Amino acid sequence: MVELTCPACGANEPVSIWRRDRYLLRVELSSCGACGLIYLARGLRGDAETHFYQSLYPRLLKQPPPLGDLWHYRLIAGYRYSRITATVGTSESVLDVGAGLGFFLDMCREQGVQRWIGLEPGVPQREYAVHKLGLGEHVLATGLTDEAQLPFAPRLVTLFHVLEHLEEPGRALRRLAQLMDPQGWLVLEVPDIEADWRAMGLIQIHVSHRSYFTEGTLRALLARSGFRVDIVQREPAGIYCGNLRVYARPCANADQTTEVAPPSFQRNRDLVVSRIRPWSFRHGYPRMLMRLARIALTRR
Repeated sequence: MVELTCPACGANEPVSIWRRDRYLLRVELSSCGACGLIYLARGLRGDAETHFYQSLYPRLLKQPPPLGDLWHYRLIAGYRYSRITATVGTSESVLDVGAGLGFFLDMCREQGVQRWIGLEPGVPQREYAVHKLGLGEHVLATGLTDEAQLPFAPRLVTLFHVLEHLEEPGRALRRLAQLMDPQGWLVLEVPDIEADWRAMGLIQIHVSHRSYFTEGTLRALLARSGFRVDIVQREPAGIYCGNLRVYARPCANADQTTEVAPPSFQRNRDLVVSRIRPWSFRHGYPRMLMRLARIALTRR
């Protein structure tokens, strides 16, 4: 675990809100004194981060999931596809960044999308997409890097619960602005830290989530990264309690003058502390310790 700067603005002005995540790791959940983003001021980087995502993360999230849970992933993919097409219409070309098990790309294929491709560095997830769903070479074994190249400029780019994991989300967004069709749509989903996630409590906070966005901090990041937000949708449920979906377009001169003032530390702290319930047997440290014990026992 090392010290981390703010993923959104790069400042090193953390004001601590909560010390340990759901795995009891000292992540120093903090409010950025410069831009107001809630983020982890300590976390993984380099080889430690690579090892975590390759070896531990799939086991913690049960990837790929049991057969009985797969229907849920297919339903989510269909729901997302229907919401997106109802909002911005159909697209003849799609890039899904962090394609996971591949169900959204599979839905695009079923709906007749002409060109589609996914990026997924996770081995178990990509193996399922490639072999079980038959997506083959359409799912590339890579994340979004500065060197990433695509065979086409997608009209629709999706990142479903990916942005909060990235060390430099602004850099990734700027790369996407270069790769995608200038008239296309970027559709982002992130957990909404302003939503009512008391039913999740401490489970919301974990080492793999570097950033915890509000609509305001997400808008500001997109504006700094070459995008203009056109549509915002909120849902009470999703992968997390409170799902924030944003539709944005590339815009070289994105107007940042309309940004609202960043949230104060006290507001951010009150928001998190009112929901976190650390000693709940359903959503706090006791439950997570029991879960980690089960994972350790199943490995023997």
